[in-house]
Amino acid sequence: MATIRDVAKKANTGLGTVSRALNGTGYVSAETRKKIMKVAVELGYDIPVRKIKKQEDREKIVGVLIPDVSLPFYGSFVKYVDIELANAGYKTMIYNTLGVQGRVSEAIELAEKGIIQGIIINADVTDEERKHLQKIPTVSFERLLGEKIPFVTSEHRSGGRRAGEILYQNRCMNVLIITARHMTKVYADYRIEECRNYLEKRGVKVTVAEFAPSNISVMTGKEIARQYMELYHNVDGIFSDDAVAYCCLQYARQMEINVPRDLKIVGYDGDDIFKLSIPRVTTIRQDVNRIAEVCVELIQKKISGERLEKGYYIPVKVEKGGTTQ
Repeated sequence: MATIRDVAKKANTGLGTVSRALNGTGYVSAETRKKIMKVAVELGYDIPVRKIKKQEDREKIVGVLIPDVSLPFYGSFVKYVDIELANAGYKTMIYNTLGVQGRVSEAIELAEKGIIQGIIINADVTDEERKHLQKIPTVSFERLLGEKIPFVTSEHRSGGRRAGEILYQNRCMNVLIITARHMTKVYADYRIEECRNYLEKRGVKVTVAEFAPSNISVMTGKEIARQYMELYHNVDGIFSDDAVAYCCLQYARQMEINVPRDLKIVGYDGDDIFKLSIPRVTTIRQDVNRIAEVCVELIQKKISGERLEKGYYIPVKVEKGGTTQ
């Protein structure tokens, strides 16, 4: 009777991999699992029916890692990605990382044990975590995690240019850009680069002010807006994410600064909650629904062992509000 060593030798695969594939106790790519099962059958290796049933009936779960679900943009993403995963037959395990050390590693460990089948991630990671993520089905939302991990993102270069165009068309000559500072490279940072380059090439003074992402919330956004608007009190244009842009609008009112006559504000994300402000903030809207759809499409392909392209880019659009003319 064939042994597990015989299967491993003919499949040219490690014993551990063969054991995980036959017992359904950990992650093995779909292609490798199929090869091992075929070899086991050819050699007459005894695969207990209960183990096959265990693999077929195993609950399918995808881990979704985001920085902070309380922020409107991430909250919307979680809503849509959960809907898409449910439609695809998966349950969602949400990790609200909040910059807490070890939470990414916890999700990785569950994936390596086969408890969750894949990971969709937007979070800071260490070099060691990045190495592990490259070996399990992973799709990145925004984060640039290396050649082996595909990412889904908005067309932020285009979005940054459009923000710059709006501010320049509104005759802004002293612009403040407020943005988060990330440990792990984020494709969204290109919107800052593109906006800045567009304006500076046209003689506009641009100041970029950064804050730690762990500090941002709807409430702390007020303090960030106050701090930077007091420090750079002579600006005539501001570009930031929607939450901070809204807080800048509120602070401008408090200081009796006329928006949009004396100060223009452009946001980014297009969160529905900020449509309730009066005036509405002019913003560059991301298609968060489509981003979630593509993330789920790709994680299914990753789990199946398919090869994917490096980057997937979702168009953005301008939504005009009353904070620009």
